[in-house]
Amino acid sequence: MIYYFSGTGNSEWVAGELARLTGDEAHAIAPLADKAGGIAIAAPARVGIVFPVYAWGAPAIVERFCRSITIADGAYAYVVCTCGDEAGRAVKRLQKMVPYQSAWSIAMPNNYIVGFEVDDPALERRKIAAARGRLATIADAILADARCYDVQEGVAAWLKTALARPAFNAFARRTRPFFATDDCNRCGLCARVCPIRAIELENGRPRWVKRHCTQCLGCINRCPTRAIQYGAGTKKRGRYFFGKSD
Repeated sequence: MIYYFSGTGNSEWVAGELARLTGDEAHAIAPLADKAGGIAIAAPARVGIVFPVYAWGAPAIVERFCRSITIADGAYAYVVCTCGDEAGRAVKRLQKMVPYQSAWSIAMPNNYIVGFEVDDPALERRKIAAARGRLATIADAILADARCYDVQEGVAAWLKTALARPAFNAFARRTRPFFATDDCNRCGLCARVCPIRAIELENGRPRWVKRHCTQCLGCINRCPTRAIQYGAGTKKRGRYFFGKSD
């Protein structure tokens, strides 16, 4: 079984491709994160966790889900993270929650438009093409129950994860800066894609009803009219979700 969390589709695609290449099934984490009693993985099953890296850490919802999993001795567990360039110690941190045997990182197009511009279309295509080849290699290793750690942690990985991750969770996940402009067409897509139901519709327009969210940015990147903004910095930046440029 492969469990994944995804906001703009990168990790969902990775999980789906790995499921196809390994003959497995992929399931979203969001509906299962607070499942009573957690999930037990018996031997000799394989279990994979696929997630995006936020501020050099795993999303809080992923860490919460991982704490609820029980993996029996003899089962094969692996982790695959998607990131713009580097993962820091996000995957190493998960080792305390999921006793995995192997881990990989995959560079995917950037979606964090709160802090950065999206990758240009040519770079997006190069990253996705490289990811396709890397996924084939990873799938072969999974089928062989390989033991490896192939994660691009980057420079000063420990320091970035130790400092940026808690700051991100404490301050950057606030929903107050989100708002919708008059370009909103009341399609309701933002509420449907929110993994923690932080958005409710009021007269067809989004209203953020929770103080914090995962910062997956699915709402802002998927909005078909670019009506959703986060503060003053996102208006002139591009939008990205997997398949947008196909």
